[in-house]
Amino acid sequence: MIRLIRYEFIKQFCKRSILALFVVFSLANLFKIYGEYKSYSFLTDGNGERSWHTLHWQLYEEYRGEITPEKVERLLAAYQPLVEATSDMTASTATDDPNTMTGNLYSDRNLLDKYFVTPMQYFYEYSGQSEQVANRARQSAALYGERGAVYQQRESGAIYNLYAGRTIPAFAYREMCNYYLNYDFSIILTLLLCLYGIIGTFVSERETQMDMLLLVSPNGGRKTTLAKILAATLFLLLTSLWFSLLDLIGFAVSFQTLEGLTLPVFAIPNFAEASVNISIFQYVLLSAALKCAGAWVIGMLWLLISMFWKNALLPFVINFALCMALIVSGAACAYSNFSKVLNPYSLLTNRVLLGKTEFVNLGGFPILTWQAAIWFALIAGLAVAVMIYFLSAENCHRCVWRAK
Repeated sequence: MIRLIRYEFIKQFCKRSILALFVVFSLANLFKIYGEYKSYSFLTDGNGERSWHTLHWQLYEEYRGEITPEKVERLLAAYQPLVEATSDMTASTATDDPNTMTGNLYSDRNLLDKYFVTPMQYFYEYSGQSEQVANRARQSAALYGERGAVYQQRESGAIYNLYAGRTIPAFAYREMCNYYLNYDFSIILTLLLCLYGIIGTFVSERETQMDMLLLVSPNGGRKTTLAKILAATLFLLLTSLWFSLLDLIGFAVSFQTLEGLTLPVFAIPNFAEASVNISIFQYVLLSAALKCAGAWVIGMLWLLISMFWKNALLPFVINFALCMALIVSGAACAYSNFSKVLNPYSLLTNRVLLGKTEFVNLGGFPILTWQAAIWFALIAGLAVAVMIYFLSAENCHRCVWRAK
């Protein structure tokens, strides 16, 4: 069986066209990531002595690590005079002031504010804010318990368990991680490549009428169908994992650092309400797994649709339309918890699931949306794979009878 899977994988997915697309899409993704760095980072001004890039990393060595009162005081001692000097907007705009770090008072203030004061303040205050959320959830749980509202009590208890004790004890550079976690371009490339690869799994043999030989071959019928499903699954998972890895490599190379991966994921501002208490690196692994699940379910749907056609064009158009429908509905129903759970595309753009603490009511128990989505995806994907397995063999029998 392993040899048959290997044969089907090589036959279907190691074509020159697919490999060429892999290379082209990978390069396009890397160029796009570098473009993100050049467009949005303020540390792209070279390596001069007064450049933000050079000064940032020099200052970073001083403030990185555990957030202590001494570091906060030292940072404010450097920052407050700049605020006072520039508050009335009458300070000199000269860019060669020898008494400044960057050559300009406003630039000094902006550098400290963007990369040190604002993030350190957010880190320092986050534990207090999360503790307030936890306390309110605990009070709500007690109140709902008195009123006999069991589900609401359980939901408030789950929120308390998520937020109690949250803290960001160390300061670290977070810009690279912020842009990485909010990057979506590779999802489109993944879907296009998977669609192109999947579409020929069954169609290619029907175009050449090779499917007529399946039932008379030693490995024909359902055994070959199972090998095709497993080979397609392997292709979908490898493609999704490749672009997840490529994203991380691309951002690390473009930003020239892996700093920030050990921070809690809620250290990124739009993940302040994250439904997971894990580090950014752990989030990267979880995100990759969710993307694999989403790509697999969508790929199985494509495979099911394509198996009924004798040429690739029409199923390609139908599957592309299905993909667009999932994307559009995912954007339109972004605030509907059940819609996010039922739409496998949300597993690809999984920050809509992981970035907020949201629940769905399943049998009176609050289940986090990302957990419900992954279970639904696995069940739906397996159901579709079973349908493909049995329907493909039935179609082969029909083809033989028609031939007779």
